Amino acid sequence: MDREQPWGSYQEWHKLLDAVCIQQGHLDNMALASAMSAVSGNRSGEAFEAALKNLRNWRSGSNLPQKRNFVLLTKVLRIDAHEELQRHWTTLYEAARKSAPGATGMRPAHGDTVSKFGMRTPLAMTFAALTVVAVGTIYLLQSGFEVSAEGVQAADVEYRKSVSLKVGESIVVHGARGACGGSPPAWEIVAAELPELEIGTWADGRVGTRYSRKCGGPTPARGIVFKATKAGAAKIDLYGDPVRIEVR
Repeated sequence: MDREQPWGSYQEWHKLLDAVCIQQGHLDNMALASAMSAVSGNRSGEAFEAALKNLRNWRSGSNLPQKRNFVLLTKVLRIDAHEELQRHWTTLYEAARKSAPGATGMRPAHGDTVSKFGMRTPLAMTFAALTVVAVGTIYLLQSGFEVSAEGVQAADVEYRKSVSLKVGESIVVHGARGACGGSPPAWEIVAAELPELEIGTWADGRVGTRYSRKCGGPTPARGIVFKATKAGAAKIDLYGDPVRIEVR
C-alpha cells in the first residue's frame, strides 16, 4: 500500500474505506467478498452473497459494520500494516459509531451476515412442528397485536418496516435465518449483532418460520423482538432492511 497516500484527507470512514479498496484494486467487491468469507470461516455461497451486500453498503456509507466485521475487514485490507493509516481508520470508525442516530453503536445486523451464519445450532423442532405452531398464532401476528417476549413463539416471523408502540409494549420486527430449511442462529449470536438503542431492548422471539424469497418459501427463523422502554424514535438496518421504530 502506498505510504504517501494522503489518507488523512478523508474525514468519513466509508470514504476512506472506498479509497483504500480502490487503491488496492478492488474496483468491484468480488475478490474482497471472497476474502471476507474465508477469514470469517464461512465459505458458503450465502456468506459470499452476504459479504457482497455488506461491502456495497459499507462503501456507500448506508451501513456501518459491527465491531467483529470491522476487525475482519481491517485484517483483509492489511490496514494494521500501516500505523498512520490504522490510527486514522480506527478514529473515523469510532466517530461514525458514536454519531449513529438512536444507537450507541451502529451495528447493522445482517448488515453483517458474513459472520452470522458461520455457526449452526441444533434444530429444536422439526419443520413440520414449526408449521403447526405457526397456524396456532398466525392470526395474532397478522392482526397487528403486540407480541410479548415472554412465552410467545414467533411462529410467523415478519419483517416490519415501521412500528409504533407504547413504553412497555413488545413486537417482532424481523427474523434471523440460517441456511434455507436449516436451523437459525442461536439467540446469543443474533443478540451480539443487534444495535444498542436508547429507546428499548431486544429479546428472543424464539424459533418460528418466515417466508424467504431466496429460499423459495418458508424457512425456520428466530424472531427478533423489540421491547420499548423509553419514548423516542430510531432508524436502523436489520439484515439489510430498514426499520423505523417509534415509542410513544
